[in-house]
Amino acid sequence: MAPSVYSRTLQKAAEAAGGQKKLARLLRVPIAELEKWIGDKDEPPMSIFLKAVDLVLDDTTSSGAGSDPGEPPAPRDCATPP
Repeated sequence: MAPSVYSRTLQKAAEAAGGQKKLARLLRVPIAELEKWIGDKDEPPMSIFLKAVDLVLDDTTSSGAGSDPGEPPAPRDCATPP
């Protein structure tokens, strides 16, 4: 069985936070609960999942490929292929 979107997102958030213990502290949840969610043994509450999504997105945008953090992304025209 493939990992759920919850499990994958929480794992990525843990990587961004510097580990599961740090993520548990950031999310203010017991490490045992976090481990259950990452292990697909239970689903996290939506509020916790959305905080994890925010962490992943923040990490993704902060490690952008050489762009200035205050600089908006270049406009893209969906009518023309890249």
